[in-house]
Amino acid sequence: MRSMLDKFVSEHLYDKTIEVYFGSGKADTLKGKVVGSADGVLVLENNGRRDYINVNKVLAAWEV
Repeated sequence: MRSMLDKFVSEHLYDKTIEVYFGSGKADTLKGKVVGSADGVLVLENNGRRDYINVNKVLAAWEV
């Protein structure tokens, strides 16, 4: 089953720069442009690097 965050990101945040939070401190964030979101994996691109994030670990996300 597709997660609600996966669906939300692909419909509303695709091609936007966001920051995601998945822990307890400032170091537990990643920022980048949404270039994909499917099968429970969020893909952010920042400075030529791609980060692949398990959407089930994301606690919050916001546009920057």
